[in-house]
Amino acid sequence: MSDKYIPRPLFFTPSRSVAPNLRTWAELRKQIKSGAYGTTWTKLLQQAQDDLATEPLTPSSMFPGRLPDQAAHANRDYTICTAAGQRVLRSALVFKVTGDKAHKACVLKQIYTLFDLSQWVEWRDQAHVCQQNPADLRTGQLSRDVGIAYNWLRSSLNLKERQRIVAGIDQCGIQRFLDSLPLNPFWLNRPTNWMTCVVGGLGICGMALGHDHPKSKFLIELSREKMDSYQKIFGPEGEFNESPAYAGAVGLVVLYYSALQSIEESTADCLAEFPFPQAAKWLQYLTLGPKRIATFGDGHPHAAPHVAHYAAVAAATGDPVIQGLSQQFRTGILGTDIPDIFEIVWSNPDIPAKHPGADYPRHVTFKAHGACFSSRTDWKSSGSDCVVYGKAGREPAHAHCDAGQVCIDAHGERLIVDHGTPAGGYPADFFGKNRTKYYNASVLGHNLLTIDDQEHPDRPTKGRFLSEGLLPDGLGVHWHYDLKACHPNALEVTRAVFHFLPNIIIVIDQAHAKAHSDFRVRWHTVKPTKLRPAGTFKFTQGKATLSACVKSYGRAPVTYESGKHAYHAPYDCNRLGEKLGQPHEPFVDACTKGKSCLLLTAFATGPSSSRLASWQEENGTLSFRDPKRGKFSVRIEKDILHYETPQGQGSFDLSILTC
Repeated sequence: MSDKYIPRPLFFTPSRSVAPNLRTWAELRKQIKSGAYGTTWTKLLQQAQDDLATEPLTPSSMFPGRLPDQAAHANRDYTICTAAGQRVLRSALVFKVTGDKAHKACVLKQIYTLFDLSQWVEWRDQAHVCQQNPADLRTGQLSRDVGIAYNWLRSSLNLKERQRIVAGIDQCGIQRFLDSLPLNPFWLNRPTNWMTCVVGGLGICGMALGHDHPKSKFLIELSREKMDSYQKIFGPEGEFNESPAYAGAVGLVVLYYSALQSIEESTADCLAEFPFPQAAKWLQYLTLGPKRIATFGDGHPHAAPHVAHYAAVAAATGDPVIQGLSQQFRTGILGTDIPDIFEIVWSNPDIPAKHPGADYPRHVTFKAHGACFSSRTDWKSSGSDCVVYGKAGREPAHAHCDAGQVCIDAHGERLIVDHGTPAGGYPADFFGKNRTKYYNASVLGHNLLTIDDQEHPDRPTKGRFLSEGLLPDGLGVHWHYDLKACHPNALEVTRAVFHFLPNIIIVIDQAHAKAHSDFRVRWHTVKPTKLRPAGTFKFTQGKATLSACVKSYGRAPVTYESGKHAYHAPYDCNRLGEKLGQPHEPFVDACTKGKSCLLLTAFATGPSSSRLASWQEENGTLSFRDPKRGKFSVRIEKDILHYETPQGQGSFDLSILTC
């Protein structure tokens, strides 16, 4: 076995001459003595001290950030595996830095508990036991983290301790991975977070063990092939192939190549190259203040984005905006104040942190995968005064029937929302043919035009952008796209979105069906609101207020309705069999019938103190009087949108024709 399979300390180097982009242990000890880096270390050290006084984590352990159902069922879910993995890494790093043997004992106690089959029956989630494959996400997680902890402790372990740990990783992780390979598991060839976690995790495990395990070379070489291939999934501007909430999986790729730098000098600059800086920029546009992310697909509305790994990309590129991203939205593990261990490993405290500037225009359109877009008034860390964001496509993985989705935030508050995934955990059949039985994944759970409430095709679909770009005279930005591919029974479906800066948004839905149909435009509001007969609604949420109106320009009458979602049996349980919560998330509908429809929705946002007026209609024209800027008006005539600004700023016409 070559020198690179001799166990080397992952993420660190014995000297800069060996690996110039990695820090030495001596440098780490010096950097943690002061500044923000020192503050993070102090928090980490305190948690490591607390770990000394607590029993090892088991699948039944309950702690902040863990769902009671998971603990009650003793499930090896993501939360407990993350907590256990972070504990062994945290204690190992603290021991390596301080030399305090109490932390070494804590590492070994937790690792030996992980090997105890009477407590940790297997390193596999109960939700995945029904699959043929003996290895799953948890196998990758724990093999990786226990392997790294072993790697850091190796020089301080006696032969018996080394043998016991390597044998335990082999039994619980490596052999189950190897036993899965002849079954051609989907995670071996399908480029999703499973590949990066399972294959990448075992690859890092191989790097950590080196020649201490006979299969290390195989694990490294197999994972290198798959991880290099995985990078091809990114769009040309860094677009990820899963929902934004799952873009934290990019961190698994960063972790892999960050570890690889320790054993292979040719990868020293890989994190500064495509797709990593581009993926950071893509995610920056989909972050919302404070500490939230666009919830498209399987996300959680109040969850912060996973950005710790962008500290490694910032360190590789020296980019202060990427450094700012890694810090502004940074949270501890599992939403707590406990620092992610890799934050210490990756961060370079010498790089300043900056907010996006002129190199980050306030509007953007991404064409690949989910085809996301956004427009914001500013980059305030507390949340833009107004941000409009949406998507014209559907991703290959973790997608909902949401091509065409549009959401609105203002002053740091969610207003027109995407509810993400069921809060009580995935149902057992959520990734099968019954997916749309749960409103979260259905067209009816999104802010869309529907035709006969028909679901979108169950495949990646993408709206074709007809036009997009800046509006005249700096008034804002617009997107116009064709969604016919999502509606097999339609001749034409388009959606146009206009963001008139700073705080007025117009959405126009136009459709022609093959036969007489029911058309519905649905908007999900963050709180219940009363929809008036004229199609207007208004509400205040926290620091923001929204005023809106839905107007039909078709011949058929339009009816307005309000409602709330619910899960109905048998589609009302998570995959552990526990009942899903019933948040009864609200929505408003505008409904009409015929072979065609033309519906315009007008929104205005403002601070909660602004006392926004309601939209008014007169002779087909909708008007809104802004408390500070005056009257705005909008109407459609002969497929032309007329928009007029106050105080003599003039008016202009924009065609909404599809060709």
